[in-house]
Amino acid sequence: MAMTQHTIRIQLSLLSFVAAIFMVGCAKEEKVKWSANDHFLADDAPRSADNFWKQQTANAARADGTLYAHHFTAGELNSLGKQKLTSMLYGPEAGKVDLYLDVPKDGDYAMRESTVTTFLTQKGLASTSYSINAGANPNAGTPAAQGIKSLVNQGGGGSAMPVAK
Repeated sequence: MAMTQHTIRIQLSLLSFVAAIFMVGCAKEEKVKWSANDHFLADDAPRSADNFWKQQTANAARADGTLYAHHFTAGELNSLGKQKLTSMLYGPEAGKVDLYLDVPKDGDYAMRESTVTTFLTQKGLASTSYSINAGANPNAGTPAAQGIKSLVNQGGGGSAMPVAK
């Protein structure tokens, strides 16, 4: 049985109609629009990573606890010094804050100590909750001999350099 051109046209028209129905779909259901950006927080929304970063910064600032000459400008705390002190005060109560002023004991020393005291008071700290000490923090460093000894022990062999015990 031979197909006529008329039969072929009817079949193609019917096939095109069915294909159009499948492509258009059912218009009764409204499609939910979804974007890949829907799962991102707003730029100013708080994030747990930010809290983690601030707490780690606070821990490091407290462990060091030393203000140097570059934290002051003309005897006053500069933005770097204020940032370090603010970092030290972040987070849950950590007990008494020990501060060390590792700056020359010249004519500006009293002014530097006074500006630190004023800043801490403005942040709400009582004078009994912090101490200001002259010089570098004695607990902030590690003797080099410990690191050298550890390095030699990792190599498994002898050392050409004498190690202090």
